[in-house]
Amino acid sequence: MVEDDPAGDGPTVPSGAPLNSAGGWEHARPGAEAEDETAVGLMRQPGSAAGNAPPESGRPEQQGFGSFGYPPLPADFGPPPYPAPGSAPDGYPPAGPAPGLEWGGVGARLGALLIDAVVVIGALFVLGAFLAALTGLGSGIAAQSTPVLALSLGYWLFALIYHPACWYIFEATPGQKAIGLSVVRAADGQALGIGAVLVRYLIFCVVTVVVPLGIISGFMAARDPFKRAWHDELARSIVVRRL
Repeated sequence: MVEDDPAGDGPTVPSGAPLNSAGGWEHARPGAEAEDETAVGLMRQPGSAAGNAPPESGRPEQQGFGSFGYPPLPADFGPPPYPAPGSAPDGYPPAGPAPGLEWGGVGARLGALLIDAVVVIGALFVLGAFLAALTGLGSGIAAQSTPVLALSLGYWLFALIYHPACWYIFEATPGQKAIGLSVVRAADGQALGIGAVLVRYLIFCVVTVVVPLGIISGFMAARDPFKRAWHDELARSIVVRRL
């Protein structure tokens, strides 16, 4: 409102009143002060466009980053060698071997099994010859002595843990290494855990000892697109071969 001049010189000018087009003073619009206070409040809100908005240069999408702050994939990025985690239960079945690898066929796996059989049976013959010489005439050591029993038990322990220990430590037995095979997880191509190794070895022993089951398992692996035998399917493993 316009205040009267106490000296009688005319109305006083309200503080901050704007000039109108005719050179006089405009009266404030109703609600103008409320609008000004609202604008000031918006400017004081953190993160608002008029207030403390973050600088444009600090936004991840302007630094070449995609969603969640991860860098985007290059344009020539091909399909991953193994399925991404979560694309299938446990990443299974596999999408395909890594570059430079192929699925281990039944023929290659049978050849590796024969080489391993030669290693295990050959070790038995070597041990038998050594024990025969140890307990021979003039040795003074009986066949029931502690050294002979210890060597015999040591061999059977070696034969028992030969496959699972090699799978767990080296990802392959000597026979498989000779042919270029590796036993890995189907989900990501990494080494098998101890649980998967034990499951695989248990089923492997059954299909190896029971010959008809082994024949059926081999026939099914030959027809499987990923060359999986029964012990591979149950252990979530896969056999790959270097090209």
